[in-house]
Amino acid sequence: MIPSHKFAGWLLDAIDRLLALAGLERYHSVEQAAYLLIVVCVALLVGISIRRIVLWLLRRYVRFRHTGWGELMLRDRTMQKCSHIVTPLVLMAFVPFMFESLSTLHTVAIRCVGSYLLIAVGVAVSAVLHFVWMLYDTRDNVRHLPLKGLLNVAVGMVWIIVAILTVSVCINRSPVALLGGLGACAAVLMLVFKDSILGFVAGLQLSLNDMLHVGDWITVPSTPADGVVEDVTVTVVKVRNFDNTLIMLPPYTLVSSSFQNWKGMTDSGMRRIARDILIDASTVTGDTSAATSDGTDPSATNLGRFRAYCLDYLHRHPRITSRGLVMVRLMPQTESGIPMQIYCFTDTTDWYTYESIQSQIFEHLTAAAPAFGLTVYNLPPSISPSPS
Repeated sequence: MIPSHKFAGWLLDAIDRLLALAGLERYHSVEQAAYLLIVVCVALLVGISIRRIVLWLLRRYVRFRHTGWGELMLRDRTMQKCSHIVTPLVLMAFVPFMFESLSTLHTVAIRCVGSYLLIAVGVAVSAVLHFVWMLYDTRDNVRHLPLKGLLNVAVGMVWIIVAILTVSVCINRSPVALLGGLGACAAVLMLVFKDSILGFVAGLQLSLNDMLHVGDWITVPSTPADGVVEDVTVTVVKVRNFDNTLIMLPPYTLVSSSFQNWKGMTDSGMRRIARDILIDASTVTGDTSAATSDGTDPSATNLGRFRAYCLDYLHRHPRITSRGLVMVRLMPQTESGIPMQIYCFTDTTDWYTYESIQSQIFEHLTAAAPAFGLTVYNLPPSISPSPS
């Protein structure tokens, strides 16, 4: 406790002399009210002064050293939040001298100031935790792990402890006794905080198993989510779809069901093209009698020559990377024709560029098919759906 008994005694004597000059020396309640008003003003003045001095020193340090953590501390207002502890400390030092020991007013004042101090400590600890998280997340979190959920859990634990201690101070009971009472209500608490508990466990699984990061493109088949992860907390994963709509998902949904993370594609620098060209089977021709004896010459049919041309075109294309598999294959025939699949990888993952490359390839191959006597399948006009 701050050593203030000498100053407090001097302050009480000064108030007594002032009240005597005003003819109010017999009114003890007036003396207490004046003392309380002066103590509150002194506590606020000391708190504001220390806050300004610390901020002034911090700004000068940041100005000359240009440290990233100092600028972050100023931007996050960490010191302002921590300085709230000073005011209840000053009150705690002076209030005991205001009332008679063990009196009702003395007990109420001590409990109120003690609760104020605990809340101020909670604010300060939460601010420090948030600053540490911001410092790590902006500088060292190169894997973009979803650590905000862990921050929320830590801050929540701090405030649970502050709440238990505050209630124990107010009712003058041991925190252990309160915890025993909470244990008896464990079932109700688990029901109330079910989403938070499941979210916390799911958040740990997502982080420890390196399943999800802020900035990842994910697709969740059971939901409309198909976009980039913007935030991960204890109770919600926020995903911004490509149409700029926001989808809020409980983290437990991602763990209990499957989801697709496109981060591997982004990190590889390649994106796959796997699309079919439907060839009309009636246009496939060839001189099979002129083929080699083992029947392995692809040039025996116009479809084989076209397939070889497509493969050569892909190998010569400047935007098709050789780091990935490049092939042209025939899929099982359907009633719509013979699907010939173009399978390759572009050298970019940018959506706009990828779609441009893919469109260019299929435009060229579709236009080149007639040169081999092949026709890309279209629904016959006689059975085409009439325009509505």
